[in-house]
Amino acid sequence: MDEYAHLAYSVTKNFPRQELFGITSQLRRAALSVVLNYIEGYARSRNKVNKNFLEISYGSLKESEYLLHFSLQD
Repeated sequence: MDEYAHLAYSVTKNFPRQELFGITSQLRRAALSVVLNYIEGYARSRNKVNKNFLEISYGSLKESEYLLHFSLQD
């Protein structure tokens, strides 16, 4: 997850400047949210709460995956 977040930041460095507050920002937030929600869920001691954070993390993964796909299309 850490590598994925770093990859998203690396890829978006080459995005057009006019996308800084659009896709670039959204993709970076979503990719970072994957690992942050995982960590926050892990820090909770209740299984149901942890599961909820894992589901949120997975949602962020799918969001960032789509944004990467959308951004890299011709």
